[in-house]
Amino acid sequence: MQTLRDQKVFFIDTLSADAKFVLQHVQEKQIITKREYNNLNHDNYTNEKIVTDLIDKVMNKGNDTCLKFLQLLQNEQLQESFPALKKHFTPLPLPALSNDNSPPADEITEYKMSSVPRGFCVIINNINFDSPFKERKGSDIDEESLNRVFTWLGFTVDVYRNKTAQEMKDILTQFRQKLHEGDCFVCCILSHGGKEGVCGTDRLTVNYGDIFGPFTGTSCPSLAGKPKAFFIQACRGKEYQLPVKVEADNLESDEEEDDSEFEVDIGQMITIPDDADFLVTWSTLKGFKSTRNKSTGSCFIQSLCHQLENFCPKSEDILSILTRVNNEVGKKVRSKNFTKQMPVQKVTLRKKLVFHVPPERK
Repeated sequence: MQTLRDQKVFFIDTLSADAKFVLQHVQEKQIITKREYNNLNHDNYTNEKIVTDLIDKVMNKGNDTCLKFLQLLQNEQLQESFPALKKHFTPLPLPALSNDNSPPADEITEYKMSSVPRGFCVIINNINFDSPFKERKGSDIDEESLNRVFTWLGFTVDVYRNKTAQEMKDILTQFRQKLHEGDCFVCCILSHGGKEGVCGTDRLTVNYGDIFGPFTGTSCPSLAGKPKAFFIQACRGKEYQLPVKVEADNLESDEEEDDSEFEVDIGQMITIPDDADFLVTWSTLKGFKSTRNKSTGSCFIQSLCHQLENFCPKSEDILSILTRVNNEVGKKVRSKNFTKQMPVQKVTLRKKLVFHVPPERK
C-alpha cells in the first residue's frame, strides 16, 4: 500500500492517458467488482478522476489488493500502452501475495476525502414553530457555526430554515435523488423533538427512519460505500440527566452555566438502518433533554464546531473528535437543576472518517 501511496501522482499522470483501458484490465483481474467498475466508468468523469478514484478504491481494499494492482501494471500489454510504466518499475520482484484468504494485518484504512467539493452538507434549522412550541432562540448561532466550519472543510453547504415536517422530508428526498459525486454526505438538523423523531415547524414529526432511510446504499446508490454523517440537536425525551459525583485528578472543575439562559429542545431515537457507513450523533442520550443557550447556541453544536476547527487540521478522525466533544459537553453543569448532558453516537462506519481540510484553506 505504501508503494502505491508514494507513487500515486505518477500513476495518475501516466494512466490518465487511457483510463478506461486500465479500468477494463482491473475489472478483468477482479481487483474491483463489476458494480465498482460501472460506478467508475461514468460518462461525465474525466480520465484523471477515473484513475484517482480507482487508486483510492484499490488502497482502501488493503495490501493484497494493492499488490495485485501493482503486478497488473507490470503486465506486458499495459506497459506497451503506457511506456512510462516499463521505465518506472525496477526489476526487483514484488512481495509475494499471502497464500491464505485471511485479511491483511493492516491499519484501519480511511474513507476517501479529497474530492472538490467534498460533498453536500445539508443544514435544516427550525427556529419558529406553531403555538405552543417556543421559538428556538440561539439556533441561528449554531447554524452560522456549522455553515462556516463545513464550508471551510470543503463541503457545498445548503441551509434550510423553518420547514414543516413534509418540507423536511421533501428536502431529504431531493438529496437522495442527487448524483453524489463527492466523498461524503453530511446532514445537520436543529429542531424540537418528540418521541418519534424531529419536529417540523408545524409540530408534526419526521421519524428518524425518514431521515436516515433515504441514504442507504439501496435507496441512494451514488452514496453506497461513502460515509453519511448526521448531527442532530434535539431532545430525545423529557428527563434531565443527573450528574455522577467523581473525584477529579486535576485542578479543572466543571463549568457552571446560568440556567436562565438555557432552553430545551423536547426526542427519542427509533433506529438507523442496518446499513454500513453511517455516523449519527445526537446531542443527548436517549430519553433525556438537550439544552441550548439563547445567547451563545447549544453546547453540543458549539463544542462540535470548536473541536472540528482544532483537530481537523491535525487529521484526527471524527470519532476521536466526538470523544473530545463528549468530554467537553459532559463537563458543563447547569446551576439551577444541577443537571448534565452527554452526546451519543451510533456508528456503522467501516473505516476512519477524517475531514481533511482542503490545502488551499489550511
